[in-house]
Amino acid sequence: MANLLVRRRNELMPWFDDMFSDFMSRSGLAAMPRYAESMMGRALMDVVDKGDTYEIKVDMPGAKKEDINVTVEGSRVAISAETKSEKEEKEGDKVLHTERFAASYARAFELPVEVTDAGADAHFEDGVLTLTLHKRTPQSSKRLEVH
Repeated sequence: MANLLVRRRNELMPWFDDMFSDFMSRSGLAAMPRYAESMMGRALMDVVDKGDTYEIKVDMPGAKKEDINVTVEGSRVAISAETKSEKEEKEGDKVLHTERFAASYARAFELPVEVTDAGADAHFEDGVLTLTLHKRTPQSSKRLEVH
């Protein structure tokens, strides 16, 4: 007989349940509370096979190009960025309004074939990172003559 676990939602502090729900049973972004998803997002992307290259477009709103890190290792591509901004409105010596914003983007994925950094291009404009990665040409095997 299967064990049945019934959870009651905390009516006074619903965020408390979100914070600890599935914390021990899952890992990564799925285990984060809902309110934290706005602080760290899975960067949305498109990957297009253009024959001898892959064109990858990644949405990273609010990021600056100097905050973006791209790593290519074989067929694995990892992209990450962190951005922070602060806005403070003062009137005389009194602070009337302060806002802070921080966001992190992270994405790692495998392409069907290995790519090379030779001729690779990374361009960031209007919150969209565009990568052009050339496919590695397969090395033909050589038969060695045995003497």
